[in-house]
Amino acid sequence: MTRRYLRTLLLGSLFTLSACAQQSEVRELHQSVSTLNKEMSKLNQQTVKITQQNKLNAKSGSGVYLLPGADTPARLNSQIGMLRMSLKDIAPNAAGTRVTLRIQGESNDPLPAFSGTVEWGQIQGTTENYQEVNVQNQLINAPASTLAPSDVDIPLQLNGITPEQLGFVRIHDIQPANMQ
Repeated sequence: MTRRYLRTLLLGSLFTLSACAQQSEVRELHQSVSTLNKEMSKLNQQTVKITQQNKLNAKSGSGVYLLPGADTPARLNSQIGMLRMSLKDIAPNAAGTRVTLRIQGESNDPLPAFSGTVEWGQIQGTTENYQEVNVQNQLINAPASTLAPSDVDIPLQLNGITPEQLGFVRIHDIQPANMQ
């Protein structure tokens, strides 16, 4: 083998390795851009849900709306004080949807035992002109807290609706248990 042939072979190998490295970097860049696009889409959807949730709560005369996908608590001034409410662990099951309602007291006092009403269903129309459809409700009861600040997780079974169909959860009529 001549030097010239070896040099050509070596240069060809370097060029091939260089092209492979560039292809690998391009694939990594495409994957990063794809991941970023998915995250941006998720953030855009969450922003829309937060905006809708805020508009519904601004119009609400009583109670508080929570929208799946907003992933943001809403505040309710109730008979037991200022509360922060949020939804977590939304999952399908045989009867419909299972979800946990988290209620947090904002004061330094433990929450008393309380009851309230939870409604759920679908929303049709726009945020300015909407209609609640297929609305169901159930009463909830929570025991008194011993710790402060208080967090209460209430498991809910929302029958007859899948997580994809669930448009809203509304909590209202929160009152101390001894007022009933």
